[in-house]
Amino acid sequence: MEEYVSGFLLAFIVVLGLIVLAAIVLYIVAEWRILTKAGEKGWKSLIPFYCIFVSHHIVGMSHVWFIIEAITWVAEFLFELFSFPEPVVFWFGIATGIFTLVSELIHVIKMCNCFGKGTGFKIGMALIPEVFFMILAFGKAEYTKPKHH
Repeated sequence: MEEYVSGFLLAFIVVLGLIVLAAIVLYIVAEWRILTKAGEKGWKSLIPFYCIFVSHHIVGMSHVWFIIEAITWVAEFLFELFSFPEPVVFWFGIATGIFTLVSELIHVIKMCNCFGKGTGFKIGMALIPEVFFMILAFGKAEYTKPKHH
């Protein structure tokens, strides 16, 4: 009986791994399409942090947003690496969460504006970004450079 369970578990893990891998590849392809629609080189989607930097750039976000995000990533890593007092980690986590939420909402709104999408699409992109990002990437939406760019 244990052989069947371990075989089933192994098959489940392999299938799950393949699904996750396919989702990652699909996301990279979608990011590639978004960047090329915006006139950037698609290969930039292959470099994670640089891709975020370029994405902020194409929607007209100030580089300050990216710099603050990068600082929070480094700080979170350091908090994990070294023992910081719990209250510091807790309040930093709250502040980081709020900043990230605001930054992501601004990014979503600006991206949707650049691709001519309205309020309904912006709400969808904020609530179910995986689905709406694919629609943006593989749909007929065309990129328009932001006015303050």
